[in-house]
Amino acid sequence: MNVFQTHSGIIADYATYIRSFLNIADPTIREVIEGELSQGKLWPEPLLQFNPSFERAGTVAELANAGTLHPAMADIFTGYSLYRHQVEAIQLGTAGKDFIVTSGTGSVKSLTYIGSIFHYLLSYPGTAGVTAIVVYPNARIAPDPRAGAYYARRHLRAPTLSCF
Repeated sequence: MNVFQTHSGIIADYATYIRSFLNIADPTIREVIEGELSQGKLWPEPLLQFNPSFERAGTVAELANAGTLHPAMADIFTGYSLYRHQVEAIQLGTAGKDFIVTSGTGSVKSLTYIGSIFHYLLSYPGTAGVTAIVVYPNARIAPDPRAGAYYARRHLRAPTLSCF
């Protein structure tokens, strides 16, 4: 099996699927959308990494001190050590770039997007409307939502919806 051919096949199938339900009447808008799709807007380049035993790469405090994360993040996630895949994803997320994290069980993938979301909320506290929607496919793998909901209510003064 050639992983790059497999990747290309998946992207081609997904592009066909996405385009199958696009019906844009306005030619200018259609041209812009087609241009974005042709440039791969919905499917990033493949990133293959070997991550032996989830290599440690820093802490939340270090990312906050470096300016990658909002300074308050060091207080929210006190003592959190991060794996390499988490640091790289958080760096992308806080830079406003899309990312996909695939790693084994126990690698705390959720911290990559939760960290990016909290960074945004803290950096832009007056933002109106929905900032992020987090959907978990299975309640058993959802982290305890009470911690995030408590912090949001207490510090961000943001409306929250919690499912327990």
